[in-house]
Order: sequence, then C-alpha cells, then structure tokens
Amino acid sequence: MRVHAAWLGATLLLGAGTALAQFHPLRFDDDAGAQRQRCGEDDKGAACWKDRPVAAHRLLSNVRLSVGGDLRLRHEYADNPRYGLERQDRWGVLMQRASVFADLRFGPHWRAFAQLASSTANGRAAGPSPVDENRLDPTNLFVEWQATRDGAGSFGLRAGIQELQFGAGRAIDAREGPNVRRSFEAVRAYATGGPWRIDLFAAAPRLNRQGSFDDARSSTQALRGIYATRTGALASWDVYALHYEDATARFDQGTAHERRWSLGTRLFGRSDAWDWNWELAMQGGRFGIARIHAWSLATDTGYTFKGVAGQPRAALLLAVASGDKDPGDDRLGTLNPLYPRGNYFGDEATLGPRNFFNIHPLLTWRLAPKLQLNASLDFFWRHSTRDGVYAPNGMLIRGAGDSRARYVATIASVGTTWTPAPGWSATTVLAYGRPGAFLRETGAGEALGFVSTSVQYRF
Repeated sequence: MRVHAAWLGATLLLGAGTALAQFHPLRFDDDAGAQRQRCGEDDKGAACWKDRPVAAHRLLSNVRLSVGGDLRLRHEYADNPRYGLERQDRWGVLMQRASVFADLRFGPHWRAFAQLASSTANGRAAGPSPVDENRLDPTNLFVEWQATRDGAGSFGLRAGIQELQFGAGRAIDAREGPNVRRSFEAVRAYATGGPWRIDLFAAAPRLNRQGSFDDARSSTQALRGIYATRTGALASWDVYALHYEDATARFDQGTAHERRWSLGTRLFGRSDAWDWNWELAMQGGRFGIARIHAWSLATDTGYTFKGVAGQPRAALLLAVASGDKDPGDDRLGTLNPLYPRGNYFGDEATLGPRNFFNIHPLLTWRLAPKLQLNASLDFFWRHSTRDGVYAPNGMLIRGAGDSRARYVATIASVGTTWTPAPGWSATTVLAYGRPGAFLRETGAGEALGFVSTSVQYRF
C-alpha cells in the first residue's frame, strides 16, 4: 500500500476496543457523548477518544475532542465486466479505503470537523476509475455553528467540504458502496423543532482526482435545494425541492447545458410486521433548448416473519424512471437521479436509475445473531425503447441505436453480512447477470459473473 494508506491504517489500529454506540453513515452525526460512556476506568480504548477534554485548564474546559475513523479492505472480481464491454481483469481488483477524523467542539455552539481519506486500487485492467482511487484528500472539512432553544429544537449553519445524504439516498448520497465516497463544497443551514427537520443548502460536488490534495470544486455542476422531514410514530415523510445545473450534461439525445428542478416526496414507516419506503419525484427544466419532463417512482414494501427463527424479511421493490421518447424532438424525458447511491441496484453496480423499470424481490434472513443472509433477483427493462442504458454515475453505457428491445438484464445475487464485534463487519456477495435482448443487440452479450469480499473496521 502507498505511504498515505499505510499512515492512515496505522492510525486506525490504535482504536482497538470500539465503543458499542452506533456509528452513523456520516461520521459527524455520531453521538460522541454516548460513545464516551463506554470508556473504562483505565482510560483506554477507542471510547476514551470520544468527547475528550483537550486540557484540564479552566480556559479550555469547554473545548472537547473526538477522534475516530474506519478501514475497509475489499476484493472484487468480475467475469465479463459490464457484460463484456470492459477489459477483463486478470485476478480482480484489490481496494482499500481508510479515513481518520477529528471533531473539535468549542462550548455548546461552535464546532470544527476534519476527515481525511485515502483510497487505492490495484488490478483493474483499464486502470483505476474515478471512484476507485484517491490517494489522500479531505472528505469533510467544515466549521459549524449551532444554537439550541432549551429542548424546543435547534438551528445551525455548516460551511465547507462535507458529505451530504438525504432520505433513502435515491437522489443525494455519500456513495458508501464504491471505494471513493462523494463530497461537496457546501453551505448548509438547518432547523429542528418537534417532529420536523428542515435543511437548506447550496453545493457543488468535489471532483475526485487520483493524487493527494488535488480534488477541486466542480466548475460545471451545482446543486441547491430544501429538504424537510417529518417524523411520526407510525409513518414519516419527506418533501424536497432541488435545482441542479450541469454545463456539460450528456444523454442519448446529446450534450448540452442542463438546468433541472426536482420536486419529490417520500413516505416511509413501519406497522407491526409491515414496513414501507416509497418515493415519487417529478422533474422539469431545460436541456439546451429542449424542455425537460421526467419522473420516477420507487417503492420498497417488506414483511417480517416475526414468528420464524431469524425473523426473515421478504420485500418487493418496484421502481420506474422515465426515459426519452424521441431523441430528435424538443423534449428530454430521461430522469436524472442527480447524486444517488453508487450501488443502487446491487454491489455489481452495472446499471443506473435512468430510463428503467424493474421488479426486484428481496429476502433478508438472520441466520445467527451476528450473521445475515441477503438474496435478491432483479428483472430490468428500459422504460423507453428510444433511449439508452446508463451507468450508476450517469454515463451512457449503450445508446438506443436501432434496437427496439426493452429487456436489459436479469441479475441474481446472494450475500452474507457478518458483524463479529462492535465496529467490525465482513461481507461477501455473489452475483450473476444475464444480458437481455437490448444488451445483446447492442454488442454486450456476455454473461456477467461477480464476486466480492470486504472487511471493515470502524471506531
């Protein structure tokens, strides 16, 4: 591993004895005070590095520091990558991702948060992709001010480099699956009160480059929006309005300046054995001189068999995202999911949520207290036969060409997740993708085989 990765990895190993408190996907959301309660009398272990006073001096008594991080090692091998469209790796790809963070709090109102990450990849025949490698760069580097209102809520302002994630990650996500997570340069204001939380933000994504401290703010993309969540005892819901701009957007229709707004809502909750997570979004705006009219609907409905050992959950995911009906007219009907999860449909991460509809049954089953089984079968079609198929990052994989076939692929996968101790997790995934008529007719006719194994430690 490179020097940066080795340095970060050595720092992480100092964190043996992870706290039992939950780690959040965005580490700046961790409850360091709750983690601190696991610190023993010997003042050793990772929990003792949480919410720690910087000095005993009375002038610094309100300055507290939390330190943490994570390390992930992952190996994946794909037979016929992207159904034969990409070069074949010989032995697969070995990836590592490590990060450390420091959270410094000055009294009840001020905070500075810094997180450095290093990601490397070896073995990909075509060389590392933009989401494979980033030797050393900050993923979070911000200052924050917060005011509280005596238990009645709070409001605050956060500015700087930061990860963003809202709702189920269908539109804005930190991209946990790939080796390089996603960050933004953003200003974010938020307020909480009763069951409500409201976020208002203006952001631009960071461009991932493979060197050290060379990432930069995108000069072509911008995102602004408001996102509100109301939490209820039975059902909760989100509402949001987003405005996105990309000066060099590319669709099957062509390349042009894209200005797009999105209005969406998400309903989610649980009642006895049932749970649900449904989301609807409508989009409009301009793509060059063309008008944008796009939409998506995603549903996830599950039932947990509580009387069965391991409490298996069976779920049915039904989703559709509009595609463009005619690349030669003055309208663009292709949905833009903006900044979604990197592994939107599965760990093989070959297809993205544009111009599709799919039926996706899913089963999760806890085989042992620390071992969970996941199995799924995904049937994937094009919504419009005049539009192409896109990758998770929005890249056009195959244009529509002369094919009018609708069926794209069938993907079956099975995996396990093992959590042997707090902070530790290990996953294994096996997947098989059979190309449908559209891929075969456009030159991607090989069956995809995929296997990945990863181990992750957080403290």
